[in-house]
Amino acid sequence: MTFTEKHTFGTTDHGRHKIVYNDWGDKGAQPIICVHGLTGNGHDFDYLAQDLIQHEYRLICIDLPGRGRSDFLQNPLDYNYGQYLEDINAVLAHEDLGEPDSLDWLGISLGGLLGFRFAGIEGSPVRRLIVNDVGPSVPKAALDFIYQVISKEYIFDTLPDLEMRMRQTRGLTWGPISDAQWKHMAEHNARGLDDGRITYAYDPRIAKVFEAEPIGEVDLWPYWEEIACPTLVIRGGDSVLLTKDIVREMESRGPDFDLIVFDGCGHVPSLMAENQIEAVRAWLHETPSF
Repeated sequence: MTFTEKHTFGTTDHGRHKIVYNDWGDKGAQPIICVHGLTGNGHDFDYLAQDLIQHEYRLICIDLPGRGRSDFLQNPLDYNYGQYLEDINAVLAHEDLGEPDSLDWLGISLGGLLGFRFAGIEGSPVRRLIVNDVGPSVPKAALDFIYQVISKEYIFDTLPDLEMRMRQTRGLTWGPISDAQWKHMAEHNARGLDDGRITYAYDPRIAKVFEAEPIGEVDLWPYWEEIACPTLVIRGGDSVLLTKDIVREMESRGPDFDLIVFDGCGHVPSLMAENQIEAVRAWLHETPSF
């Protein structure tokens, strides 16, 4: 591991909170802002980062509030898309980043939804966009299933117990993951409780706002239609979140984009398998920014 753990602070009407992120690679290298999925954290990108920093990239992998090492918010209704965007902007400001067309964005699921907003505004800092298994709309059945999962609290006696559940759930959709990678993911997706047991490293109260606005309070299609930068869309071949119909609508309504489909994966391809890492690296290498 060669990252530096850093932090800055965000604010809500209820106070300040710490935002933690991993900074991989040389400061002068091309920055890629990496934003995880709904219950993930910045360590989800560890294997991808270890590869890409060898190819002149710098990866900034953020723990959104309520995830990983970042603070939980006092008011669960503050877990919303506007707050996430403000916190990401706080990280960019802390690193003196954010000039137009200056950085790449890699977003997994929730991170992709945020990427649409960042890339689809005038003067966007995003010069290339990668979204992993999400589109500007999400089927209601998939959203209902996600809500059922995240609205429960899961408590485990040991880390191997948590790892076993990850294998039994995420293992069905993430694609090939080695034993070492499962152990690594379990370690960084665990949070200790006062009684010595452990739970997942996200605040279960993120489900509160998800009840009302699971993909945010605004229509994301207008953002998608305004994106002008080179874009890569990654899809799990068996995904129920980024369906073939949504991909076709993206093709008809928005910018030209490249599509990579990983068979044997659902929601989401882990970006830890060698062929997935290689595909991301190749696209970055072969795709100049405008």
